[in-house]
Amino acid sequence: MAKIPYSALKDDVFSNQARKGQTFIPFLGAGVSVSAREFRPARRLTSPPPDRAEIDAALACLRLKSKGKTFLELAILLAYLIELEEAETQIESTDQFKQRLKDEPYPPLASELAELFGRDSEYSTYPQLIKTLREMFPEQLLTADEDEQVATLQLLSRVTRIANPPEPLTSITSYYEKLLGRDKLWRTLTEIFRTKNTPTLTHRLLAQSAQYHLAQQGALDYLIITTNYDCLMESALDELKVPYVVLTTNRGNKPKVLIRCSSTVPDGEDLKRKYFNTVFPYNFQMMKATSLVIIYKIHGCINSELEYADEGVVISDNDYVDYVSQMARTDGVIPAHVTELMREKPFWFLGYSLSDWNVRSIYETLKARSNPDQRPTKDYAVTRKVGPFEKLFFDKNDITIFEVELNEFVRGILDAR
Repeated sequence: MAKIPYSALKDDVFSNQARKGQTFIPFLGAGVSVSAREFRPARRLTSPPPDRAEIDAALACLRLKSKGKTFLELAILLAYLIELEEAETQIESTDQFKQRLKDEPYPPLASELAELFGRDSEYSTYPQLIKTLREMFPEQLLTADEDEQVATLQLLSRVTRIANPPEPLTSITSYYEKLLGRDKLWRTLTEIFRTKNTPTLTHRLLAQSAQYHLAQQGALDYLIITTNYDCLMESALDELKVPYVVLTTNRGNKPKVLIRCSSTVPDGEDLKRKYFNTVFPYNFQMMKATSLVIIYKIHGCINSELEYADEGVVISDNDYVDYVSQMARTDGVIPAHVTELMREKPFWFLGYSLSDWNVRSIYETLKARSNPDQRPTKDYAVTRKVGPFEKLFFDKNDITIFEVELNEFVRGILDAR
């Protein structure tokens, strides 16, 4: 891996060229907001696994060859891990799981939200799989009942991380919304996210960068783009008393721009009265007394000031299809004020893998809007690990990859300051 040029990056983060606009546009993904979380370490073997002789004896009892024999060998070892998981891990009820996500100081992973909505709507592919197996084999060969078999598959999924959750968040939330309603989906998200207010190291670095930028004479607005619903970026700016405006759009075929102002914005109430839900994105330009931080939340925002009627959360398959199609239109969902600020500026992707088709589509649309004349700009992505699929996308779009853990990257910039 190439050495990361922290000194040069520090000069971009704390640039003295505020009259020309910021040096780069931060583009924040979920990895930023969860970067301070502590996750369960990989399982360790706390008791001896089956030895080779025991495995060979079990294999010898059956008429299996080739891949069937290989699978059974794997199954024996996985059965051992399932036993450990059941013995050493308390299996949470849905209510306990939901409460843990509420109590956690940082937002949940997409997989955790998918598991929650899957549990709440009883979305599962396991019962159908068990039903098919029970129809295929004689009843006397299956000693456990269907509930026990489903629970075993769930443990297997938990141990291997395969089909856990069984479908992506976008598909599960589409099912959840159809079954229980959009308002229930919104209320559940609000319950989970409204308790999150502790910024991460990355949020605080960007707040310092914005403060440094706005302190310069003649500074233009400082733009931050994010697909996160949470308000951790706002919390970091509030800590430094940096004034900001949050921009989102509401749902519908012809969305309008919603604005939310920090208490430090001099004419915040006037701006809200003038612009809240009154202007279509392609006409949205703000006349204001001073330069501010502009936080554009592509996928909506969950905040106590916003009501269900104002929501513009992009989370389900249908939401993404609608949003991407609207982005491509000249009268789409990107506020004109945002388009002007990001013109000919490179993006820094923080907390993304860019493996999801929806994020890639959004990137390509934003890139076309920010650089309509195709002038060369160099985008960066900070990611802990890059798979071959993501690398192809990064290479195709000439995105420089910094393969490093996000907090380490931020500390490197702070140390270089």
